[in-house]
Amino acid sequence: MKYAFNGRFLTKKMTGQERFALELISHLDKICEKGEFCVVTSELAKDVPQWENIEVIKTGRLKREAWEQFCLGPWLRKHKLKCINLTTTFPLLHADVVCLHDVSVFEIGRMFMHSAYGFFGTLWKRFLCRIAVKTSDRILTVSEYSKKKLNEILNVPTDKVSVVYNSWQHFQKVDTDESIMERNGLTDKGFFFSLSSLSPQKNFIWIKEVAKRNPQFLFVVTGKAEGFTHFGADDLKTDNLRFTGYLSDGENKALMQHCRAFIHPAIYEGFGIPPLEALSCGAELIVSTATCLPEIYDKSAHYIDPYDYNIDLEDLLKQPVAPKDAVLKKFNWQREADKLLRILRELS
Repeated sequence: MKYAFNGRFLTKKMTGQERFALELISHLDKICEKGEFCVVTSELAKDVPQWENIEVIKTGRLKREAWEQFCLGPWLRKHKLKCINLTTTFPLLHADVVCLHDVSVFEIGRMFMHSAYGFFGTLWKRFLCRIAVKTSDRILTVSEYSKKKLNEILNVPTDKVSVVYNSWQHFQKVDTDESIMERNGLTDKGFFFSLSSLSPQKNFIWIKEVAKRNPQFLFVVTGKAEGFTHFGADDLKTDNLRFTGYLSDGENKALMQHCRAFIHPAIYEGFGIPPLEALSCGAELIVSTATCLPEIYDKSAHYIDPYDYNIDLEDLLKQPVAPKDAVLKKFNWQREADKLLRILRELS
């Protein structure tokens, strides 16, 4: 064994980066040798997966960054292992393989600095990015757009960066929870749906402004406010907009299956998993033209300017799009795990 995975993601609520780590490791487990890798996580982690070939090791009871620096780091040094970090953060002396999902803290960093948490969090992430660029054996990222920006902004040589995409097959295993429809008085194809954290770059102000201009439509938004923004439920109050807060995967899947269209108006993305999940459920997509989104969704989505609120949604949805199959076939967790295994073995 040469590598241990940073298992901090097992202590966090499942969002995009945590999903990326969990699915890649789960699929890697099917193809790696027994004992070739391990995952090291906190003793506080609950519902830890049971993999066949990859052992989960628990150490330390600290939380968040403190656990990485004062529990994971010393454990790695004691066992003389390098670290694979799939969710951006890492122990400072163990940026051996790091996935930098995007460079948002450099491109749009000021958007995150509306609170002390956001200000210092942004500076910390910038520092980590620079450490990773200087000391890592390999940088991973999740789109060609992010690879290009790593080169342009942080001068990372392109041959040091490998793109490992996200995917959607995990959503096939989610049981749909239809109760969300009745609880909210929703009807099939009777609403537009949006899902993400309420961080500034997700641009949910676009939903609010478009809802105000289209009182004939109902909009449903699911997510939670992050510590680096004051944006929340009160900012989304209009007569035809319902903010549900955080929902389960099953509830989100039901809303994706029944919505008139799934809207993702982000002004910045490294990849963007929710629209891919929605596409796999048969939803029509309305996504922003920003950053990587055209790269990921190609001609299978309807595109909007994330700064233009004067949009005719019905007219937009009348415009033809390509079948979803080409996009769905492009992304596959097992194929990406195969790619990651090749990368790690080449480094060894």
